[in-house]
Amino acid sequence: MKPNAGLHSKSFRFAAAAAAATLCVLLAPLAAVSAAPADDNHASKHHVLPATTENVQWGWYDINEKPRLTVKSGDTVSIETLPHSLGQIKPGVPMDEIVRLRKANPGGGPHSITGPIFVEGAEPGDTLEIHILKIVPKADGFNFNVPGKDFPTVGQLASEFPEGFVRYYKLDLAKMQTPFKPGIVIDLKPFPGTFAVGVDPNEPDAKAGPPIHDAKGRTSTLRPWKNGSNMDVNELQAGATMYFPVFQKGGLIWTGDSHCRQGNGEVNLTALECSYKEIEIKPIVRKDLKTEWPWAETKTDWIFLGFDEDLNQAMKIAVDQTVNWLSKQTIVPMSREEAYALTSIVGDCRVSQVVDIRKGVHCMIPKSVFVNYKPGAR
Repeated sequence: MKPNAGLHSKSFRFAAAAAAATLCVLLAPLAAVSAAPADDNHASKHHVLPATTENVQWGWYDINEKPRLTVKSGDTVSIETLPHSLGQIKPGVPMDEIVRLRKANPGGGPHSITGPIFVEGAEPGDTLEIHILKIVPKADGFNFNVPGKDFPTVGQLASEFPEGFVRYYKLDLAKMQTPFKPGIVIDLKPFPGTFAVGVDPNEPDAKAGPPIHDAKGRTSTLRPWKNGSNMDVNELQAGATMYFPVFQKGGLIWTGDSHCRQGNGEVNLTALECSYKEIEIKPIVRKDLKTEWPWAETKTDWIFLGFDEDLNQAMKIAVDQTVNWLSKQTIVPMSREEAYALTSIVGDCRVSQVVDIRKGVHCMIPKSVFVNYKPGAR
């Protein structure tokens, strides 16, 4: 869906920046191999994708849209994002207007998503390895829960909050903090709530909530799935690396639903929602790596994800992905039984979110337990 004609989004160009030092890529789930760009002779370039009316969509992925940017594997991209509803939720907007906007895009998410970005060489069956190099927020944030009387299934305690509640925050980007109220200060930990590659053509039909697709064949941003989308995994901060299965030629990358802080569960519906001057990423096409579900890693952990309308099934998927990876890694070879045991002993499985129709679980395995592991080892 194209932005409303009345929306005036300011575009701007970011100063060109040198690409960040190449992050060490750790173990692949099927083979312990170090990552490399698809073209070893390619000189990395930096690109900018501003949040103009042409580059941002409201609540839908359309794989038939013309890419807003084409890059090579190993290039870097600085992406600007907007707040919800194409930037229409901003300081001073009252709850009745938030409700109107929520109802104005039936079936679609509230998310403003910038993209798509086409990565040359990415083909279905490949994996896109995407490094988050830097996140620079803008200065405004907000959190709200919509009225339970209008949205009785949205949020964990919807019936207890019939009128809804919204609060806007001014973010101190020098201190990376914001006051919640006198006596409470929140440290900012920005991460993309929604990060997606092109949609899975075999995504199952909705078990709950509105249809996944609209009459135009577009896919709603409401739910997380194998292509990522509305994952709301708060560990995906600057320095993290994400791995996505490729379903569409060129991969097709979108991001939005930018968060500046979120607790696991995101229980009232929203995080500390914000937007980014830039989120700088580095996508790398991996022909040597196959993955069924998205997964990630940080400096300290490997992270495996599961999504389903049933929280127990989401947990099962995340645990299964964790056990699969551990049983196939070669740092310390182990049987599937040993992998299951190690997951139970050291795995930290957390409820990512319970408000995106498909609930999310992410299981974290600490790298520290592999005492002789060296980043990049085969």
